[in-house]
Amino acid sequence: MTVSRSRAVLACCLLLAALAWAADGPLRLSTILLAALGWEADAPLRVSMIPTTDPSRMLRDAEPLVARLEKATGRTVSLTIPQNYAAVVEALVQGQVDVAHFGGFTFVQASKRAGAVPLVQRDRDREFHSKFITARDDVRSLGDLRGKRFAFGDVNSTSGHLMPAYFMREQGVDPTVVDRAIYTGAHDATALAVAERRVDAGALDEAVWERLTQEGKVDPTKVRVFWTTPPFVDYLWAARKELDPTVARKIADAFLALDPGKPEDRPILELLSARGRYVTVDAAAYAPLREAAVREGLLR
Repeated sequence: MTVSRSRAVLACCLLLAALAWAADGPLRLSTILLAALGWEADAPLRVSMIPTTDPSRMLRDAEPLVARLEKATGRTVSLTIPQNYAAVVEALVQGQVDVAHFGGFTFVQASKRAGAVPLVQRDRDREFHSKFITARDDVRSLGDLRGKRFAFGDVNSTSGHLMPAYFMREQGVDPTVVDRAIYTGAHDATALAVAERRVDAGALDEAVWERLTQEGKVDPTKVRVFWTTPPFVDYLWAARKELDPTVARKIADAFLALDPGKPEDRPILELLSARGRYVTVDAAAYAPLREAAVREGLLR
């Protein structure tokens, strides 16, 4: 590169920086400068997922997904799965993650704090449910929970805490059951706590429940479902607002192309507990989750 051309590039970068600073502040500034210098196109695509079950197992099972995203975008993919849901939200807010797999509530948080852009979701996420499970013979309905020990998953989980707690209050469950509940941190941990009778009942993601029983991790003759919530919207993939729209589109298209009828796609769909196809997201459908979170005191 000649000196004159270097000066021209530098001048363009400084102009872009000034415009960015005025429009969106230092975060947008750094993004535009790096893109102008050709850094972003070559950098790894940073992807993260909330830990619905054991993070180490999820990472092992996610290798086909990583390969598919690398093929779709032409970029190396760096996948992280932290120990809790809040860490994924914080990483996207701080610009440390480009694309994330959120639950409905964590997406609401990321959208409010950082303008996260919804991409795709499983078709089943348009009408998702939580399962209430128990190993006790004397728990047959929500009314039987009075005086019982109850378990949620992660405090920021949609199907493991927010919506079960919301519906419990709607159905008139003794408030002390909700207020004194324990948090296991994950859906499979909730199932284990119920199976080992460390708690009397708990709520978890219906897809995780299906997987645990199909894999023989939980015996449905000993731990049973006694109530299912009304439907609500849940999991989705979203991108940080600064991500190149072309890259975001490639990621969305990679998910939309997944076909349960193709053997090569099944490991990815099984990892994500997708029984059918991926579909586009109606962001407005998440408004009820925001309202539920406000009512539960989890969101301002």
